[in-house]
Amino acid sequence: MANAYDFFDRTARALPRLSFADWLLRLPLAGVLLQYGFNKFPLSADAAAGFGVPFPLWALAGIGEIAVGLMLLAGGLLRGTPGDLLTRLAGAGAAVIVAGVIYVAYWAPPLDLLLFNQFHLMLLATGLFFALHGSVGSADTGDAER
Repeated sequence: MANAYDFFDRTARALPRLSFADWLLRLPLAGVLLQYGFNKFPLSADAAAGFGVPFPLWALAGIGEIAVGLMLLAGGLLRGTPGDLLTRLAGAGAAVIVAGVIYVAYWAPPLDLLLFNQFHLMLLATGLFFALHGSVGSADTGDAER
C-alpha cells in the first residue's frame, strides 16, 4: 500500500501547479454577475415586480452583482493580502447573491434543485470556493495541506 501512495504522491508532485488556474473559475463567475447586474439597468420597478421582488432589493441586487463581479476581477489582479481579502469578500458576496436568486426565483425541493438547476448551484459553489480559498499565490501555496 505504501508503494501505491508513493506512486500517487510522485505523480501529483510531477503535475504542474498553475498559478493562474483560478481565472478559469474567476472569469466566468465575474462575467455572469456583471451580465446579470448590467441587465437590471436602467432600474425599473416593473422589472422588479415581474420577479416579485421589492424595488429596493432589485436595485441592491443589480448594484451588488456589478460590484462583486468587479471585486472578483480586481482581487485576481492584486497580489498579497489585499487581493486575497477582496477575493474572499467577492466570493462571499457572490454566494449570498446567488443564494438569494435561488430562493426568490428558483426555489424547489432539494432534489429538484440538484437535477434541474445546476447552473445556479455551480455559481453558488464557485462563490463559496472563492470565499473560503481566496486568491491563489496570496499566501501559502497549499503544499502543506496535501
